[in-house]
Amino acid sequence: MGRVRNSSLADRLRLPDWLRGREGDAWFMLAVLIVGLVSVVGLQGVANAMSAPATTGAPKATPRANAALPQGVVAAHEQIFRLPQQNPALMTPAVDQQGRIWVGEMAENKLAMLDPRTGKTQAWTPPGGQYNIMEEVVDQAGNIWFSEEAANYVGRFDPTTQTFQTFPLGKVNGQDAGPEAMALDSQGNIWFTEVTGGALGRLNPTTGAITTYPLPAPAGGGPAYPYALAITSDGAAWYGDLSGGALGKVDPATGQVTPYSAPDPKAQIYSMTVGPDGAVWFTELLADKIGRIDPQSGQVSEISVPATLGNPATLYDVVAHDGALWFTSTGANALVRYVPATQKFTFYQLATPSSVPFGLAVAPDGALWFTADGAPNYIGQVRP
Repeated sequence: MGRVRNSSLADRLRLPDWLRGREGDAWFMLAVLIVGLVSVVGLQGVANAMSAPATTGAPKATPRANAALPQGVVAAHEQIFRLPQQNPALMTPAVDQQGRIWVGEMAENKLAMLDPRTGKTQAWTPPGGQYNIMEEVVDQAGNIWFSEEAANYVGRFDPTTQTFQTFPLGKVNGQDAGPEAMALDSQGNIWFTEVTGGALGRLNPTTGAITTYPLPAPAGGGPAYPYALAITSDGAAWYGDLSGGALGKVDPATGQVTPYSAPDPKAQIYSMTVGPDGAVWFTELLADKIGRIDPQSGQVSEISVPATLGNPATLYDVVAHDGALWFTSTGANALVRYVPATQKFTFYQLATPSSVPFGLAVAPDGALWFTADGAPNYIGQVRP
C-alpha cells in the first residue's frame, strides 16, 4: 500500500518481499493469500488505542493543464481530501445517507469517517482488529457493517453511539473464514465472501445468525477463493473467484450453488456489481478486461478495455451509476466509464500522477468517491 506505481494484491495483503513479483501467477498468488492474512498481524504495534477527530482542511481542487486530451478522455476535475496520516492504506469506501465517507485504514487499524462538508475525519479502533478492515456497507438505519479479514469477524459500528459489535466467524479446515467483499440484500441481510473459507456467508442482523454456503472448486482445480460479490434483484448472490476464472451464484432459498467460468481460465475476478442492464458485471484484477454474466442464460463474456491511456490494468472496484458502469484503473490513472447500451468507454483522467485509484462508491447525490493509494494517500470526489 501507499506505493506510487501500480499496487498489487500482494501489497494490499502485506506480503513479505520474497513473495512479491509473482502477481501474474494466479495459483501462486492465491496460495499466498493465507500468508498475507497472517502477515498483517505483525502490524498491530503501529496504531494507538483510539484516535481523536482530526481536521484535514478544506478540500482542494486539483490543477489541470490546458493541453488537449486524447479522444475518449476527459479531465476528472476531482476534489482531493487529505488525511492526518500520509499513507494510512485506504481500502474500499462506502457512503452513508448523510454523504459521509467510511473507509478502513489498513496501516492504522482504524475505521475512518470523512465528512466532506467540513473536511474533518474521525477514526475508531475496532475491537480485536488486526489491520484488515476490507469493505463496508451501510444499512437503512445508518449502521456501518464491515469485514475484518485477519481478525475473522464481521463488525457493526453505530455512528450515533460510536460503539462496535462483532460477529465472529468459524474456521474451515483449520483456516479462518477471511471475510472480504460485502453486500446487502433486499431483506437487510449482510452477505460476505469468505476468501480463505471458500464460501459465502449471510448474517441476519436481527438475530445474529450466520448461514454459510460452501462453494465448489474452480473447474481447473485448486481451492475456491471467492473475492467479489453482488446481489441481483431476485435475491441471488453472485460471486467471483480469484482463481481460475471461477464465477457462480447461490440461491439463498435452496442453498443451491450454480458454477460458471469466465472465457479466460486465468481470470482473477476482483469486484462485481449489478449493471444498468440487470446483468452482473465484474473487473479482472491483472488483465485489461471487464466481464458480464447474463443472469438468465448464465452466459459469460469479456470486453477488453482500450489502451487509451496506456495499459489500463490493474482494474479494481466497479459500481453502477446513471446507466453506466464505473471502475478504477491504476494503469490509466483514471476512473473509467462504460455504457453498455452504446459500448462506449470514457476515461476520467486524474490530475495527480500515479494516484493508484482503488476503491469506488456512489453517493446519494450521484458523486463518485474513490480512494487513492499513491503516496500520499487521499480520498477523491468526481462529479460526472
